[in-house]
Amino acid sequence: MPWGDALFQGVSAAVVAVFCYSTARLVPRLPEAYWAPIAALVVLYPDRQATKKAAVQRFVGTMLGSAIGWGGAVWWQHRMLVYGLAILLAVAVCCVLRLEAASRLCAVSVTVVTVIPHPEPALWAALHRFAEVSYGVACAMGYTLLADRILPRYRRGPRSENMVIASDGPS
Repeated sequence: MPWGDALFQGVSAAVVAVFCYSTARLVPRLPEAYWAPIAALVVLYPDRQATKKAAVQRFVGTMLGSAIGWGGAVWWQHRMLVYGLAILLAVAVCCVLRLEAASRLCAVSVTVVTVIPHPEPALWAALHRFAEVSYGVACAMGYTLLADRILPRYRRGPRSENMVIASDGPS
């Protein structure tokens, strides 16, 4: 990746992360606002299509994982079998829905909602997790769409028509 593109990607990540975290902290009911910029950075790629694909997978995985994690947290009581069954269900549901890339994100949400102690009831922990991650995904997508509309106007040279930077896609 040329230095200019690398610098642009670094600035993009910094802008999205700072904006996302500083605005998510303004919502008093989101106790773990740091999940928003983490989610934004996970889905932000130099290529808009890769960002879009990663955003959809992250959103769906978090939605399913928060719901399954809520159930897991209700019956958790530090029983590893309950946690293991919740992970099994999360991954299996994603695979049945042909969302294999979302399965690991789903399992992460199950873990965060089920295993990490939260001061609020399990339903609220699940809803907060979903809201925090969804906001981060929305920030990354919003930035990507905005950059796609504005950037070609300011870039000059033979690359101005082709703004897509090679990416090996979401991992």
